Amino acid sequence: MSFSFEIKKEETIILISLKGNLMSKSQVQTMLDDIEHFFNEGIKKIIIDLTDMEYMNSTGLSVLINIFTQARNKGGEVIITNIPEKINQLLVITKLNSIFNIEETVEDAKKILI
Repeated sequence: MSFSFEIKKEETIILISLKGNLMSKSQVQTMLDDIEHFFNEGIKKIIIDLTDMEYMNSTGLSVLINIFTQARNKGGEVIITNIPEKINQLLVITKLNSIFNIEETVEDAKKILI
């Protein structure tokens, strides 16, 4: 399965939905450019929805860390939601589950960010 993403702006929050297999940074360059554009507009709260993710390797984790770091450096916040079991295991093994803010659902994340 290939990789795709969708970005929606909801008031002061960016909702990013990822789908498929994230294996290469080239797959997300457009997404990272879009996120930078929102940061420049002053929008710094991000929800990353992984409902439709199949797999991500270390490059995918690196992309998540990059988004998290950029948001934090700008005084923002990132919450990851709907994490599939395979990806959750990867976060636990790498101990990134203790760094990222994780919520069960997008609605739970919105309650925290609003």
